[in-house]
Amino acid sequence: MIKHYLKTAFRNIYRNFGYSLINFIGLSIGITLFILIMLYVHNEYSYDKFNENYNRIYRFEFGDAESVHLPSAAGLDAQDWFPEIEKVVRFKSWGSFVLNYETTAFKIPKVMLADSSFFDVFTTRFILGDPETAFDVSNSIILTERVAKIFFGDKDPLGQILKTTQGFELVVKGVIQEFPNFHIQIDALIPFNLLGVINSKEFLRSYGTWQFQTYFLLPESFDNKNLEEKLVNKFKERWTDWEDLSITLRPLKDVYFADHTKADFGVVHGNKNNVKLFLAIGIFIIFIACINFINLTTAKAASRATEVGIKKVHGAYKRQLIFQFLSESILIIFISFLIAVTLVQLLLPVYNNLIQKELSFIEVVNPQFIMISIAGILLTGIFAGIYPSFYLTAFNSVSVLKGEKTRGKSAAIFRKILIIIQFTISVALIISTITVQKQLSYLKNKDMGFTKENILTIALNSNLGSQKDAFKQKLLEHPEIIGVSYSGGPISSIRNTENFDFNSDGELTSIQLHPIDPAYLDLYEIELIEGRNFSFDNKTDHQQKIILNEEAVKQGGLKMDSAAGTIFHRDRWYLTALPSKECEVIGVFKNFHYRSLHETIGPQGLVWNEDWLGAINIKIRPENTQKTIELIETVFKEFSNNIPFEYAFVNEEIDSLYKSDNQLGKFFRYFALIAIIIAMLGLFGLAAFIAESRTKEIGIRKALGSSVSKIVLMISKEFFKWVIIANLIAIPIAYYGMNKWLQTFAFKVRITPDIFILSAIISLLIALLTVLYQALKAARSNPADSLRYE
Repeated sequence: MIKHYLKTAFRNIYRNFGYSLINFIGLSIGITLFILIMLYVHNEYSYDKFNENYNRIYRFEFGDAESVHLPSAAGLDAQDWFPEIEKVVRFKSWGSFVLNYETTAFKIPKVMLADSSFFDVFTTRFILGDPETAFDVSNSIILTERVAKIFFGDKDPLGQILKTTQGFELVVKGVIQEFPNFHIQIDALIPFNLLGVINSKEFLRSYGTWQFQTYFLLPESFDNKNLEEKLVNKFKERWTDWEDLSITLRPLKDVYFADHTKADFGVVHGNKNNVKLFLAIGIFIIFIACINFINLTTAKAASRATEVGIKKVHGAYKRQLIFQFLSESILIIFISFLIAVTLVQLLLPVYNNLIQKELSFIEVVNPQFIMISIAGILLTGIFAGIYPSFYLTAFNSVSVLKGEKTRGKSAAIFRKILIIIQFTISVALIISTITVQKQLSYLKNKDMGFTKENILTIALNSNLGSQKDAFKQKLLEHPEIIGVSYSGGPISSIRNTENFDFNSDGELTSIQLHPIDPAYLDLYEIELIEGRNFSFDNKTDHQQKIILNEEAVKQGGLKMDSAAGTIFHRDRWYLTALPSKECEVIGVFKNFHYRSLHETIGPQGLVWNEDWLGAINIKIRPENTQKTIELIETVFKEFSNNIPFEYAFVNEEIDSLYKSDNQLGKFFRYFALIAIIIAMLGLFGLAAFIAESRTKEIGIRKALGSSVSKIVLMISKEFFKWVIIANLIAIPIAYYGMNKWLQTFAFKVRITPDIFILSAIISLLIALLTVLYQALKAARSNPADSLRYE
């Protein structure tokens, strides 16, 4: 029986090859994109799941978690108070690190300081070395396999010495496997205790600096909310004036998507809303492909009416016929799936480049994937084939064999509904694509309040740090260099938060401090609206003065015209970027965007502190950029021998703040286009069927004098009507969705009527171009051919 069904299915595919080809193309493209999107979704949701303690690890966060950096003592004290905290791990990102081996220097981008308990809490696979002794000396270093290969090739790395640029020696005590999808980015691990050698032992357990991320290992199925309350009560005993103190123990499963945190250095985040949006697009695309299949199958039903009638007369049961047609549907889905798997393999390199990932189809091909694929094929086949199956088997065998016209009114209505749904999805994607591109253009061109073009930044290493003035003067000897300034870091990564009481009334204003030198404001063309800038000639400006932005003046309760000259006292001044008990506001600068446009402009302060300068900002002339960079590299190597030269342009760093948004824009552009192509394929096939089914009517109209244009209009206007209805449905849906997305930006474009008008014009043109060929073909046919036997 199954053999018979397969033979019938293949015969029917061959007999209606044109329509079958449209189905195969549409379904194959739809399934291909769905698999690609699911690979991305699977990858995003797999973060941190390699950890055997995945359900027991929590990140310790204070306040609103805008920064998750805590004092080094906080986690250890919490463990002393509450023994249910089994393990505590503290992290500190050291960012990039230049290490020398013999005569070669390499820059390791992601170096992390961690407690030895790291290996008990987070699953770590040692290739060489022993986790029990890996951190038994403070100058140990653990390398990932990739980094070990860079330094040592095939040599045994254990016991080898790596030297920092300051001459400090680190002993390789282990080599570990790369962490698969870990939200903490690690190329090398160094013992946390090293901080006690560099600073002091007290530094390892103090409340002086808030620089450390802290994780707890708690018992299985633990009530973390109850522990949060107990921790708040205990810490309030220490900070009696911190009335609104809040503490969060964030489960590890939520950390990767906790993108509200803005200062957890060394950590990567995903965008859960974007992942859900991509998943929705994938479902919509495969839904559009299924609609094509349903429409074309029911449209061609009349040609199979006789087949159904004969089988019924010969004793075929309805359930047998339904099974036959469902089998045909599943077969077509299965063939399309095989084509899609091949396309996925071919397109994966391009797709990886698009989403900036390294996804592998082979990695997810396992028994679970195979079972899900089989279930998906069956469900999709049943979904796409159930209505056509019941529709075909409902024909009256006697009426069909007598040659009476088969019913088709209900099917025609159903097809119209499906086309409207199909184009509603397509139009919604067009509107969304236009809105996203408009917002991305706004992000790219928005005035940030400072000059971002033709400025590059270089990390300040120890060699340069001791020769800052000489390096600067050497650069300024060249006319290609417009200016040089030093700062705490890139302008797009200002993250050092401190609290100030400007009016001595107990009201604290949280300010983002950015250490700079006096040349900084001029270099970035930041507007000073009150007071004065720092001066190299005024040594009292160093570490004792501050320049505020407008928002800091406003939130601090100061007046714009009298803020300059305000003197205030600080209780917690030590080990900060402004290490002075008594400070003076000397100026006010215009607000500028030091974060992405997702966020509002917060209070900000600029301070001059030579000890906190970590980046060089170099403004160059736009002509011969590459030659100027080579010149800077030459000067750099004069002062920093054996240290790799690396730089970043400020405008590119600003653009990187919108990486996930740009990724979303690409997704919408490509997938909206593909959804439209699939919809066009279906519309093309349906237009061919309608033209074919109305051959006699067209012949009569032409014989009676109808022009080609009138016949084209007659065939096309029905499709136009469906597309207009789809627009009316899609507009409020797309408006709601895009408005929700735009709410994630503090600064955004408005969704204006021109977006809807443009999308309507695009969709109508698509429908016109798709239908026009079939309409012209039918209108130009010889009426004698269609009326010959009448």
